[in-house]
Amino acid sequence: MLIICVILIIDYMEPYQISVSGIPLTVFPMDDGTYKVCREKEILAKLYPEITAVGIYWNGFEQISPMLAEQIGVMIYAHEI
Repeated sequence: MLIICVILIIDYMEPYQISVSGIPLTVFPMDDGTYKVCREKEILAKLYPEITAVGIYWNGFEQISPMLAEQIGVMIYAHEI
């Protein structure tokens, strides 16, 4: 059972592809719970979820619009569950 958990944790950290408004993006889950989001080789944002009683809100460390951060965050959440 422990081996299965370790494999799932390693798999969780693998980058994956999402698409927002028809634009392909690569998501890199980070060890600190944030997500680095890239378009081709350009880093667009480093996002983190903010969990509140009302729901999950996505914020970025870079200058990214809150609406775009939320759109990307929804796709990340859909992939993670």
